[in-house]
Amino acid sequence: MKMPKAASTHHGVAMLLLVTIFILLSSCEAQDSETSIISCNEVISEAAPCASFLEEDRTEKPSQSCCDGVKKLSDDAGTQEDRTAICECLKQVLAKIKYDPKRVAMLPKLCQVSLTIPPIDQKTDCSK
Repeated sequence: MKMPKAASTHHGVAMLLLVTIFILLSSCEAQDSETSIISCNEVISEAAPCASFLEEDRTEKPSQSCCDGVKKLSDDAGTQEDRTAICECLKQVLAKIKYDPKRVAMLPKLCQVSLTIPPIDQKTDCSK
């Protein structure tokens, strides 16, 4: 059975995104801070289900698995070092895909998590 062109294109984009995320695992792991509890691998694992939401105009709301990941990251963001590590990792990964930075900031509210996430782009200062 032949897939419609739009479905085939979406599937191809999703597969490319997953491959990119896994390739980035090794580069993020080398940059993890020894004082940080959360690793870039953990951040990528929890944030990966949010990819389809972060892509511009893909979906109106994040999936449950995305929200579960956001909640886990919120729980893991106990220290400033952890929050900075999460932000830096997301900044690295998001630089490799086409996304809307404003949608990153929407995730906590849509997932009912009390966490402030800036619209992450390459200019974001993760130390603040």
